[in-house]
Amino acid sequence: MIVLLVLAVIAGGALIAAQGPIYTRMADQLGGPLQAATLAFGVGTLALLMLLLTTSSAVPRKSDMVSVPLWMWAGGLIGVYVVLVSILAVPRLGVASYLVCVIIGQLAAGYVYDRIGAFGMDVRGFSTVNAFGLGLVALGAGLTVWR
Repeated sequence: MIVLLVLAVIAGGALIAAQGPIYTRMADQLGGPLQAATLAFGVGTLALLMLLLTTSSAVPRKSDMVSVPLWMWAGGLIGVYVVLVSILAVPRLGVASYLVCVIIGQLAAGYVYDRIGAFGMDVRGFSTVNAFGLGLVALGAGLTVWR
């Protein structure tokens, strides 16, 4: 089961790599990043609604959605930010450089989130080896972006 999960995550990473170029071309076609993000999120919303309606998943009730703490709503805003930044950055940095910058941001934040138990997650330690690994990734990011 773990192998399938790892393969699914790798496939997700490959799909994330495709998002930037797709959104960039969509923005060119539609007239800008806001238009592209609106279409992208509209398609995503429709896909999720279809999945909700065609599976045994319950459609969330309004009262349940309203009771979700405000900070959790940031997830949707984070998605908007990432899509808009990818539209602006991918044509200038290239796909690989954009992604390596995303990865360094994810790793650095992930270490902090693990260390403090952010968002209700379990607290996990941070070691010198972790810091060294993060430094190597940062060095790799710099080499990838540097022309």
